[in-house]
Amino acid sequence: MKLHRLTYIVWICFIGIYVLGNHLLPVTDPVESNYALTAKEMVLSGNWLSPQIYGHFWYDKPIMIYWLLALSYSVFGFTDFASRFPSALFGALSVAFLYQGIRTISGRKLLALGAACIMGTSLIFWVMAHGIVTDMVLLFATVGIFYYAYRGLMTNNPWHMAAAYVFSGIAVLTKGPVGLVLPGMLFLVYAGTRRSWSTVKALFPWQGIVAFILIVLPWYGYMYSAHGMDFINGFLGLHNVTRATQSEHPEANHWWYYLPIFLGGSLPWTGAILYGMYQGWKKKPSFYIYAMTLGWGTILFYTVMATKYPTYAFISVIPFSFIGSWGLIKMMRSDASRRLWWWLLGPTFVFWWALGIGSFYAPWGFWWILRALVVGFTLFLLGCYWYRKRIMIPITVGVGTLAILGIVLMEALVPFLAIRSSVTYHQHIASYQGAIYYYGDYATSIPYYLDKTPVRVYGDDEDASSKESRSDKWKGKDVMPQMPRSEFYRRVKAGEDLLIITNMNDANTLKASEVGVLLHRQDVTDKVAILRTK
Repeated sequence: MKLHRLTYIVWICFIGIYVLGNHLLPVTDPVESNYALTAKEMVLSGNWLSPQIYGHFWYDKPIMIYWLLALSYSVFGFTDFASRFPSALFGALSVAFLYQGIRTISGRKLLALGAACIMGTSLIFWVMAHGIVTDMVLLFATVGIFYYAYRGLMTNNPWHMAAAYVFSGIAVLTKGPVGLVLPGMLFLVYAGTRRSWSTVKALFPWQGIVAFILIVLPWYGYMYSAHGMDFINGFLGLHNVTRATQSEHPEANHWWYYLPIFLGGSLPWTGAILYGMYQGWKKKPSFYIYAMTLGWGTILFYTVMATKYPTYAFISVIPFSFIGSWGLIKMMRSDASRRLWWWLLGPTFVFWWALGIGSFYAPWGFWWILRALVVGFTLFLLGCYWYRKRIMIPITVGVGTLAILGIVLMEALVPFLAIRSSVTYHQHIASYQGAIYYYGDYATSIPYYLDKTPVRVYGDDEDASSKESRSDKWKGKDVMPQMPRSEFYRRVKAGEDLLIITNMNDANTLKASEVGVLLHRQDVTDKVAILRTK
């Protein structure tokens, strides 16, 4: 595949956008710190094959994200920038890949550029490109799967389908079996819409199957040979089968869970995407059926899964961005009604002004720049609309959104993430040399940043009171050092020198307990209370 010159420019622009400010964003709890600490232990231990955390083998995710983080740490050191660099890198690669793919298939530069910019500047993509998660690497692999599978199905070329299997192998090394199962199900549904047995047969070229096995077998085979049924039960059992059949977050079990995420995460392009869906429904061309199958099929797939999580249906942004670009081009036709632009302008103004108005309620931040940008871009956009500057409307939406989100990152995201990290109270515990306990929720960012590993204190009634109706099987996720509350009480009564970290609510509960009179408050931050026995 020959790369178009604009593909390089797209990548350079978006890698600059996504790395900007990353050095200011601390590693947060509870999700990001697990990935960061596992990769850090990989580097320090020299074991780059078996992920481990707290000195124990860890089967939560496959190896790819840990390899990427470990490589980043090896180059940049154990820094916040290094932690977020893989997602920024693969975010930019995904945007460039989407442009390259659509440009190659359609031959239409504007359509490809529109899809790339819609995906790259949508709210959910911008957030994920700054995260420490597996989903951006999975999305990159999925762009390759969707692109090469479409070419393979349209041309009946087994080598294009083999390339799709290569990217599916990368997805399986990133997220697990879903990297093969979900695309396979979507492609079978698409073949069903075409009522074509030849399309079904084209999905299973021997070249692709061999390539897939060669990619995934070395690591998965090694893990089974090294860890046996512990790996099977932990990775496939707990983190895949149990996740699909028993909800980890019962409070999120709603059939409509992913609909508001789609509508809000697609901002400011939500209206353009909906308009593209509406327009395509009239004639239903093959590329429209393909994109709709992939987008809504992904949402439906995760809707029927027991565990719901905001990022699970993230890859649906790929086909929806294409549909949104197609909708924008329909709006830009010379004979199109000017009122159609309100499909784009309405959600954009709602998004911008929600951020602007919300800044008045933020307890921190230097917000006059954000408010000035919201007003300025709104007026400029209305001027483009009034004077019929069609090409300037989507450009202004994209540029304005990135500028506004840049201010949000600096003034809101930096302090907000600090609250969700242990960095706000490091100075209170960094010099303490004794035993540290975490009473209640646990902050993995402490051992990541400070090389101190607190012991988590748990109680027999914990799951009933704080985990709602979650299955007991999910207790297997907790691998940090732990101690039952009764043993903790015994150590406090024995007069041992202990440092206890807890949130404000649990601090009050602890002070009212049988050992409360033996605990003395050392420090209090906005997030936690720090207690000590001596």
